[in-house]
Formats: sequence, structure tokens, C-alpha cells
Amino acid sequence: MVRHTYLRAFLAALLALAAATLLTACGKKTRVAEQPAGASRVLVRGNATEPESLDPQVVRGQVEWTIVGGLFEGLVVPDPATMEPRPGVAETWEMSPDARIFTFHLRNDATWSDGRPVTAHDFLFAAERMLSPSLGSALPEDTLFFVQGARAFQSGTTRKFSDVGIRVSDTNTIVFILPRPTPFFASALFNFYPVRRDVIERHGAPFDRSTPWAEAGKLVGNGPFVLTEWTHGRRIVLSRRADYWDSAKVALDAIHFLPMENAQAEESAFRTGQLHMTFTVPFSKLETYRSQPKSPLREVSDKGIYFYTVNIGRNPVSDVRIRRALSLAIDREQLARVVLRGAALPATRFTPPGIGDFDTGPLLRHDPEEARRLLAEAGYPGGAGLPPVEVLFDSREYHRMVAEVVQQMWKRTLGIQTILRNHETQVVIASKNSMDFLLSRGWWNASSYQDPYFFLGSWKTGALYNEAKWSNPRFDAEIEASWTADPVARSEAFRRAETILLEELPVIPLFYSSSATLVSPRVKGLIPKPFADRRLKELSLE
Repeated sequence: MVRHTYLRAFLAALLALAAATLLTACGKKTRVAEQPAGASRVLVRGNATEPESLDPQVVRGQVEWTIVGGLFEGLVVPDPATMEPRPGVAETWEMSPDARIFTFHLRNDATWSDGRPVTAHDFLFAAERMLSPSLGSALPEDTLFFVQGARAFQSGTTRKFSDVGIRVSDTNTIVFILPRPTPFFASALFNFYPVRRDVIERHGAPFDRSTPWAEAGKLVGNGPFVLTEWTHGRRIVLSRRADYWDSAKVALDAIHFLPMENAQAEESAFRTGQLHMTFTVPFSKLETYRSQPKSPLREVSDKGIYFYTVNIGRNPVSDVRIRRALSLAIDREQLARVVLRGAALPATRFTPPGIGDFDTGPLLRHDPEEARRLLAEAGYPGGAGLPPVEVLFDSREYHRMVAEVVQQMWKRTLGIQTILRNHETQVVIASKNSMDFLLSRGWWNASSYQDPYFFLGSWKTGALYNEAKWSNPRFDAEIEASWTADPVARSEAFRRAETILLEELPVIPLFYSSSATLVSPRVKGLIPKPFADRRLKELSLE
């Protein structure tokens, strides 16, 4: 049963109509995507849903990161084409020969949006805040946990932040000390942004995630844009900062982000000229746009994996035979090629192709007979007696359609019933945090460092992104063995770790994702590479 699906779709359509009305309410009703050159430098984008937050130490989703990356700037930024680290607030940096000490030198002209200079102490405070146990941030798993003592501080094992390997040697120099060789560490800092203690303290406790400082009129950032409006549920407006150190390269005057959970409504808004860019594209429209000359469709592999996390602490999926039966009953080829209209590739393992130089070979397959055998062996022949399997996902057409197809496959192959629970993003996050799910929708992509550890290391015992709460000593040992300077030994450790992960299946991979968006020909500076749309300072309107 899908809860409130049609009502939500109707409300999303009304929201899209209201957002489109806002775009033209203050002047002549010219379609924004077709205004003459020079008439406006305001980019209007669809943004899928309302952001959970714009606090850079709290957010964790694609919806938020694009906006946060316009409001803040880290020590380094990703190259739009190569994803290699490039200077941000740090003008230069050095890595020690053993890849354990990273020293960053800040530029002198980096300032906050209130005019104060950005200092190394701002980054030091941001690190302390991100690692604070009371904040409960999930970000350190992919950023600061590589630093000496960082994990122990967040877990409460040590209460002295001075035990963490981060040092400020002067106003413009910050040093990170790592216990193990981590040559990709600079790239792991893409999502590590500075924040000011005094700014947060004006509105509440600095280490409390509920302190309402990340709002329009309160937020002070150091990025190329400032937050000038956040009308919740309707619109977020970022405006160009004239005093940003690299403002000469910022071509847009403003960017409007409109939350549109319904992909059909968003596509309609683009087609009628109310948007310059969409967040996604309805699968039913992909072939139509692909066949068009000079098509606005942009499709890019984002090195992502779409999966279902399994709450292995709950029956009946606590039985690995049930998990394996569910996985074997999924025809990933049909799901990716036919249902998703070629916008994805069937997953054969968890780590996407092109991440790391190891290859386990295909570890996932479609085998209905083996799936039925395992289900019967677990005591549920033909699905008889098995409680309904619940799948939790966000209220977007994309996730609902995938869930409905998987539901049909499980019914047809195993004879089991599936309950689909779709909620707003914030409700889904809360349900995951309280472990109130059986299976839940997940999606990761290599938005920071391009390394297998990004995907496999997150399933270690106690890891923040291990939403299955899975623990396997053999897997943990292989992840630990991957910390070596020997590339062959490192690849072998990852290969063995992934084999264990997909034997135990605390996660059921479905497909390797790609991004599909519609982009007006007026938008320039958007290259066909993953996450290039996040580099807001690179975008312009012709």
C-alpha cells in the first residue's frame, strides 16, 4: 500500500504552480528561460524537495549540498571536470612524503559575508563543532575521521579536542595530522566548510544542531553567494556577493531554488519556461527528450549506487536467507534497462565501476529458483506465513516507481506482500535514525573523494552511515587491511571486503545511478561531468 501518494502528487503540482506564479508576480510575464540576453542574470532551478537544513555541519543530501556549496567555501574545491582538489580558501597546501600530514595555507583576501576575514581558527572551530558528540553530525565519516583522534573525540572516548590532530600554527595556516597514509585526504575536505562561533552563538548553543542560525538574515557564509531569502516550502534565493575574493568570476546575480518533489510538475514548469534547470527528469519523458535535436536533456553517470538498506535487527530480514532471497528475486537488468529507460546500469556489486582498480566480478545475480529455495529453507515456502516486507522511501516519483517495480518482482517470484511507506524526506530521515524501518531507500555517490573506502568503509561496525547497524569482524578486518601503501594489497583487501558485504547483504544494491536534468540553452558553464552543477560560481546565463 502506498500512503497518500496521489494526495502528495496533487499537492506537489499545486506547489509547482505556486512557485511558477511567484516568478512572474512582480513584473511582466516573460518566460524566464527565454528572456533576451542581458535582461536577467537570475538562474531558476528545481530542487526536488525542501532542504533539511543549510547548516554545513548538519546537512547530508544532494538537495542541500548544492545550496550550501554556494554559501560556503572550503579549504579546497573540486575541479568541475576532474574532481581533483583545487584552491578554495586555501591558496596552497602540502602533503608530507608519507601522506600523513597536510598543511593548508589560507589566502589573505578570503572574507565572510559580513566583511570579517576568514581565518584558520574558523576552520578549527568548524572541526570541533562537526566532531562534537552533541551535534551528532554524520559528516566526519567521510571527512575528519581520517584525522588522528577525531573518531575518539566524537564517540566521547576522549573529551579533549586538543587530542584531535588539527593544529593552527598561525592565522592563515592549519595542519591536519593523520594516523595512517591517506593520499586522498585533500579531496575528503570538499564538504568541510568553516563556520563562525560568534555567528551561531547569537542564536543559541554553538554545538546544538537545532540552533536556528542557518536562516536568511542570520546566516553568515564565506562563499560566492549569500542567503537572501528562504520562504520554507516555496523558494530559496542566493544572491551574488560583491566582496567575495573571486567575485570577478561569478556571473550570476542570483539563483532561485524551488522545491518540486513531483518530477512531472517540474518538467512541465521547465517546458513552459518557468525553470532554467530541473533537478531530475520523469523516466516517461527520457526517450522523447533523447530524440530531440539540440535536446535540453543532460545525462551524466554520477558514480552512484542506489540500494535498499536492511534493518538486520528485525524479523524476518534478520535471517540472511531472507535477505538473499529478496536480492536474487530482483531482475536488475529489467529494472535498469526497461523500467528506468536506460538511465541507470544494473548493479553487479556495491562499489560503482571506475572507483578503485579492483574488480570482484559480478557478485549479484537474478536467480528466481535459488530465491524460492532459500525462502522455503527459511520456513516460508511460496511466501506462506512471511509477514509483509515494508520499504521506506522519500515521496518522489522516482523512488515510488522503483519500489513498485521491486514490489511486483517479489510478488511474482516469491509470492510475498510488500508495503510501501513513502514520506517526506525529513520523516524518512527521522525513521532511519530511530531504526523504524525494515528496508529503506539509500543512494550514495562519490561526491567527494573517489576511493573504494567511500563506499565500503561506511559499512564498518559503528560507522555513521551504517544504517543497517550491521557488524562483521571479518569485514572490519579487511577494511583495516586496506590501510596500506601497497596498492595491490589494498585492492585485494577491498575485493575481499566487498565479497563479505554481498554475502551477508545488510544492503541490497539495485543499480548504478546517473543524473538526468533538463537545462535551458541559455545556461552556460555546465560541463557534462558529475556534480558540475554544484559549482554555482561557474554557471552563467547567456
